Amino acid sequence: MYHKKRSLLQFLFPVLILSFFCTQAQEKTTESILSDFVESYKTDPMAHSVYFGIKVGDEWWHVRSERTQEAYKVGKNKQYTFHNYGPHQVTLHQGKPETPTWYFDFAGKEVLDNLYSGKWTAATASAKSFGTDQVGLNIRSMDGFSIGVREDALGYEVMEHFWKTGIVEITRFARDGSLPTHGVDHVGLYTMKDKRIGWFSIGPEQAANAERGLDKGQVPNLIIITKGKGKAELGDEVIELKPGMSVFVPPYVRHVIYNPYAEPMEGIVVLFGDNIDFAEGKSYMDFLEEQHDFYKHYDLNARN
Repeated sequence: MYHKKRSLLQFLFPVLILSFFCTQAQEKTTESILSDFVESYKTDPMAHSVYFGIKVGDEWWHVRSERTQEAYKVGKNKQYTFHNYGPHQVTLHQGKPETPTWYFDFAGKEVLDNLYSGKWTAATASAKSFGTDQVGLNIRSMDGFSIGVREDALGYEVMEHFWKTGIVEITRFARDGSLPTHGVDHVGLYTMKDKRIGWFSIGPEQAANAERGLDKGQVPNLIIITKGKGKAELGDEVIELKPGMSVFVPPYVRHVIYNPYAEPMEGIVVLFGDNIDFAEGKSYMDFLEEQHDFYKHYDLNARN
């Protein structure tokens, strides 16, 4: 029996060594991963004309993208306009951007690997409760460049579409692919400047927005319960949350969601905007009025 065990180990040892080296060989370099993302962005209908940097640990890269778009007429009287998109002109370059711009700052290659494997979305890796939180992926500005509201919005949209492979983005949400934010486990499903959509899971005895400063904000929230149950403190009212319910929370209304039960409570949250945009004077309702004015002018121009 002893000799049989020894011969089995002698057989397994080289197999294990070979398996180890095969795994090592399959690990993709930073450049090859970034190249795959670039190739995918070339065919993405949501690609922008944009110039941005990428910093992975101490390594720098930058990307130039020029969107290709062609209009064509459809309808019985050719009264409608559709568009073809791509292939876009997208190139990857090693080194810092030649002129100051904004950039994606990765805490390390493992964050990039997790995005590439689909374990995390970029929105999941970048989600913060407070601006000072340390997360795996940040959007930052280089010295000599200042991020404004336009660049902030552009950064969200590029983040959402550049850091994936394939035209259609499939996101699998579960606790083992989540990261903590606002006191809960979170997966970012889709992020834009004016809307942020995420999946959440609140475990037993966990609470969302319980910290001071998180319990109310300048933008509305839509909370949709899909699994489990919990409770919500909404202003001075406490309600029971169950699957099949949605709760719309207007600006500046206190909302703390907690789970006193044995099973996790799960759901979808939609944030209409970015709190920081309304922290210096303008209200969310001001923003909507300006949006309505834009629609009015757009309608008038479309008719002429």
